[in-house]
Amino acid sequence: MNESPEVLFTHAYYVEHDARPLGWMHPLPPLQPAYVAAWTQSRGGRTVQTWDPTFRDGVEAWEVAVSRLRPRIVWIYVHPTTREEGSRMIATARRAGSAVLAAGPDAWLRPEFYLRAGADAVVLGEGETGTLAAVLALRAARYKPSPEVFHTVPGVVYLDSAREQRASPGRERPVPLSDLPRPLRDPAQTRIHLEQWRDLRRFRPLPIESARGCPASCGFCTNTVFGRPYRRRDPEDVVAEMGEIVETFDVDRLVFTDEVFVFDRHWLAEFARAMHRWDGRVQFEASANPGLLDAESLKLLSGAGCVRIDLDASSGSERLLKKLDWRYGTADVYRAAGAIRDAGIGMGLRVVAGLAGETRADLQATMKMVEIIQPDGVEVTRVDPGSPALFRKNWERVVAGPLADRREMESTLPGPILDAAVTWMNEEGRSGVGDGAIVQGLKRPLLRAMVRMLPGRRLRRKR
Repeated sequence: MNESPEVLFTHAYYVEHDARPLGWMHPLPPLQPAYVAAWTQSRGGRTVQTWDPTFRDGVEAWEVAVSRLRPRIVWIYVHPTTREEGSRMIATARRAGSAVLAAGPDAWLRPEFYLRAGADAVVLGEGETGTLAAVLALRAARYKPSPEVFHTVPGVVYLDSAREQRASPGRERPVPLSDLPRPLRDPAQTRIHLEQWRDLRRFRPLPIESARGCPASCGFCTNTVFGRPYRRRDPEDVVAEMGEIVETFDVDRLVFTDEVFVFDRHWLAEFARAMHRWDGRVQFEASANPGLLDAESLKLLSGAGCVRIDLDASSGSERLLKKLDWRYGTADVYRAAGAIRDAGIGMGLRVVAGLAGETRADLQATMKMVEIIQPDGVEVTRVDPGSPALFRKNWERVVAGPLADRREMESTLPGPILDAAVTWMNEEGRSGVGDGAIVQGLKRPLLRAMVRMLPGRRLRRKR
């Protein structure tokens, strides 16, 4: 495509910058840039493009892309785990002469950081209507950003003439899900991504979304980006999109990126019936809250092609779950794990380490839970700004908001103990997988002993 795009949509995740070994990764690009790009193109009447950095060669590749494409506006989706790369990409876009809009969970949580890094405005919320309004305002101003331009755009944050942070009047109005166009998936980039992913995991997945928001009301959640209320698409439309993806790309599996997919048995029953009517069924993965599972829904999903459910267990400590206001207990986690196994569905387990007030006993309880459940994989989130968690929307809940505030006041376990526990749980989730299975088997007892025996008092963070 020779025409320069009016808007270039991207995110800031690079596989090569992820500290975790490749076997533990889940590098699916976030869907939201593709949704916002599709909305902006359909309503804005100008050319837009997407640029997926996941398997690119660092920010240097971004510099080449921006110099070649020369977009009028760059829109960057940033996450707490991609803050450094995001700020560098913003600076690069500014040097190339583009106006820059930042969006995503970290931009919402830390707008001033990105504004100081060079973004002209931060788009809050889901992003479709706020981005379109900002693009139209910049177009009218001949792409010369200023406080006057953004003052009239609802749902954005910017710096005024005195370099002070300001929020524009009004809020973004979320688009009804039935009005959203399909996410803009660049064919060439998507095919490259699928092949790279196959090399990592031996199957080729793509993300898909059936809902926005979360039906659970856990006390730890900050609800950035999607927030509330919970909204879900028509199941027939979801299955129709699945068919379109399978017809367009050589995809082996679809991964639902919903906060909680296994919810509302009536919706799931309609979805399962629609899947059975579709001749080209494809395997899919989903996520679940332990307190919202039921055996009937799991049976329906298994028959519809669900091969894996990632269970949000969070912690194996009943004391910690109650203290931090999770709306389920350890008994719910064990019950849900058994129900998933009984339905013949594979299971991943998501846990968190380094929570406010977590003791060595709490951490060992989480490790024991992993050992008992024996999931097919474990995703461990470290509650600190350097966490290697990827685009799981639950991550920003624990690095900002109620849990982060508690961490500032309450003590946390020393880093070496958390490191040993995280490594043990990841290794336990990979038990017997790959050429290093024997080495893994030898390492696990040593790591567990380190959690029990490493010296060090719990650390209290300075305020």
